[in-house]
Amino acid sequence: MSLSSVTEVDFSAARAPARSRAETRRRLLAAGTELFARAGLHGTTSTEIARAAGVAAGTFYLHFADKETLFREIAFDALARLRAQLARASERAGADPRAQLRARMDELVGFAEAQRDLVRILFGRGHEAAALGDDLIDELFPGVEARLRERIDEGLADAGLHPAVAAQSLLAMWTRVVAWWVEDPSRAPREAVVETLVRLHPIHPRAR
Repeated sequence: MSLSSVTEVDFSAARAPARSRAETRRRLLAAGTELFARAGLHGTTSTEIARAAGVAAGTFYLHFADKETLFREIAFDALARLRAQLARASERAGADPRAQLRARMDELVGFAEAQRDLVRILFGRGHEAAALGDDLIDELFPGVEARLRERIDEGLADAGLHPAVAAQSLLAMWTRVVAWWVEDPSRAPREAVVETLVRLHPIHPRAR
């Protein structure tokens, strides 16, 4: 066997445990996502997650300190996907700020619709994970505030607005509205939710 062949075998053997750990972690995340959706954060145990993932209960703690840590990873992964989708929506909408706003609100409502159980746990009645919901809002806040500052500087929003206060107000409204709507989508047509969020935004002409 050549030196290069030996090296390839060694590398392959070294990578195998890492692949196994990654696969176990993936199964735990998938099982946790399914069980949290079904029973909520408080109604799910780490033992149940391990069992659903096909691993020993002790294996769970090799990857996550507790079920809240696992749920936090699920939530922040969802946030990263939402940010990417919002960015793509803005790009597709072109240069018009109002078109961008509509595209982003449509994407937000669609995401909430697809992630109904996660939204319910984070922002719905009971606020099972209220502290984590606040952390997610804190992650979103700088970007929302920065966009508002840009719109104010461009003359597209009321110059009397305090960007930080307005950003907090918008985030509170968005999370509450989507949580309320996904709890029972028959409360309002999807397009009406999008349209109302657009009209309530400071850059919309009717809000100026």
